[in-house]
Amino acid sequence: MRGARKLSLWPLLLLGGCLSLDDYPRVHPLEPENASLDFDGDGVANGEDNCPRHKNPTQADANGDRVGDACDPWAALPRGTFQMGSNDGDFDERPVHPVTVPAFEILKTEVTVAMYRACQTAGSCSTPDTGGSCTWSSSAGAQEDHPINCVDWDQARAFAAWVGGGARLCTEAEWEYAARSGGQDRTYPWGDATPTCDRAVMTGCAGDTQPVCSRMTGNSDQGVCDLAGNVWEWVQDWFHSIYEGAPTDGSAWENPAGSVRVLRGGSWGNAADSLRASYRGWLDPGLRYGLLGFRLCR
Repeated sequence: MRGARKLSLWPLLLLGGCLSLDDYPRVHPLEPENASLDFDGDGVANGEDNCPRHKNPTQADANGDRVGDACDPWAALPRGTFQMGSNDGDFDERPVHPVTVPAFEILKTEVTVAMYRACQTAGSCSTPDTGGSCTWSSSAGAQEDHPINCVDWDQARAFAAWVGGGARLCTEAEWEYAARSGGQDRTYPWGDATPTCDRAVMTGCAGDTQPVCSRMTGNSDQGVCDLAGNVWEWVQDWFHSIYEGAPTDGSAWENPAGSVRVLRGGSWGNAADSLRASYRGWLDPGLRYGLLGFRLCR
């Protein structure tokens, strides 16, 4: 299982200080030649440490992928039923309806410029738009840890396919479930308190994208960053103007097909109301936009 994940995880190991597969043991259990090495000083030798660059002495690994929680870019959410939508929001957030979401994992951060660059360099992802508020540049620059933006829906899907290992765009139901910290009755990932600049990258705070996870007091209970603000996020679903007939099993709403895809989460150019967990946006899937990026689920 560990070996099967190596090829699909390596571009994501830029997160959490895990810079390459060299940070990870290749053979388990402990090999004698590694007995004296303990990079992070947590008392677990590198040969059996599932997170050798970050202290993780208990070897905690919530999703069982042999990448320790201290440096795992994925957050695990258990199966659960929640009330999707809002009676206090816009008309397209209604009717509120129960959805049962199977267990899944979500990338803790929005996909960064550096992550996307690895795919583009490999020839599997096309080049994003540049200029204005776009974060892409022809060579690695100062915004490598910012969310990639100015990419369309197909580019986001191509990146997910390149990552592999079951990675894909989140369904709209999964996204809202995660943004409610596991389906809790709350308005934002952190609770019901009004967004502030220390919780979210939004209008009046930064004036552009910021490095991912720069507002950690706004994280979900599972440690997922920027579910409110920084960039809007493409999800898998077609947009439908009301929830009548929406799936109740957590799957993407693909039938009937629509003309615009759903966006979630708000951005650096949006005010607090657009950052609510139930708030919905939409856009032609072929458009590229400086306020818009994506993250993955699996």
